[in-house]
Amino acid sequence: MDLDERKQKILQAIIQDYIISAEPVGSRTIARKYDLGVSAATIRNEMFDLEMMGYLEQPHTSAGRIPSIKGYRFYVDCLLQPTKISNDEKKFVQVWFQDKMNDVDQIFQSTAKILAKVTHNVTLVMASQSLAAKLKYIRFLPLDHRRAIMIVVTDSGQIENCIYPKVDGVDVDDLNVIAEKLTYYLAGVSMININMEMLEKYHESIVDDLELYRLAFRSMHKAFRREQQLYKGGTMELLNKPEFKDVDKARTLFTFLEEQDVAVNLFHDDDNEQNVTVRIGEEAQLSPMKDCSIIEATFKSNDIVLGKIAVLGPTRMEYAKIIGLLDFMKQHVTHILEHYHDEK
Repeated sequence: MDLDERKQKILQAIIQDYIISAEPVGSRTIARKYDLGVSAATIRNEMFDLEMMGYLEQPHTSAGRIPSIKGYRFYVDCLLQPTKISNDEKKFVQVWFQDKMNDVDQIFQSTAKILAKVTHNVTLVMASQSLAAKLKYIRFLPLDHRRAIMIVVTDSGQIENCIYPKVDGVDVDDLNVIAEKLTYYLAGVSMININMEMLEKYHESIVDDLELYRLAFRSMHKAFRREQQLYKGGTMELLNKPEFKDVDKARTLFTFLEEQDVAVNLFHDDDNEQNVTVRIGEEAQLSPMKDCSIIEATFKSNDIVLGKIAVLGPTRMEYAKIIGLLDFMKQHVTHILEHYHDEK
């Protein structure tokens, strides 16, 4: 059964009030604070229907209601209008980053801190450790008559390798000629900036066989796996939320967030995601997250995923504000990173 316009307005009013107050919302409160043009008795009847339909819950024996996961989901998908970041907030973010662009680590850590400061929630930023790395050299080592090992080394000392399937008639010495020429043209270039379009410019100077050249490029990126680094901010903000006054509940979530390998699982797997995504409560499929929501954005450049930003807090989050803020931040951080690499 679809919600009619009046039920939608009442549900929206309840969620907005609960986000602010953290207290169950009653019909008299909605009638007094929101001009819906109906009596408290009518609102009470509609709230009862919304509860029966699964959009609201009644905690304890209180006359007030709180949103359910289903209610929040309907609100986010159908009722919410993201709040645009104000000019003052834009200026605050821009000033914050001005002296924090010395290296990529600082950019990402600053992103986590500024978001935590503005949203008063936990912020997680997941980024590739390879973003700041520049190619130092490429080498091939023999493995057997059909395969070689491609080794990629960066200026940070990171060494990655992969199995390279040799083409008939091509031996390791031939491959190392390609590697030396690739190194000549690409040494000192940030790994994030190396793409096929760039390599197409050099292929005639490196090898006549375009397919062999492309295979070398694909192997180089396979060797240089994008390992993930996690940056956090605002963990202690949770202690100020009524939902986490329960010490055991707070401890469980804190422990979860301190385990980097586990916390990385908070992020959605879809690297192609273009928009801000919201997962509410059990939608995250992680037990410590059942009373929390995650709002996440992916930032990209030239179809390459630079990283992901997520804001984590109680299901009673300021969804409209945070979604608008993340939409701005993913564009701003992408611009900063592109500018950083251009400068380098």
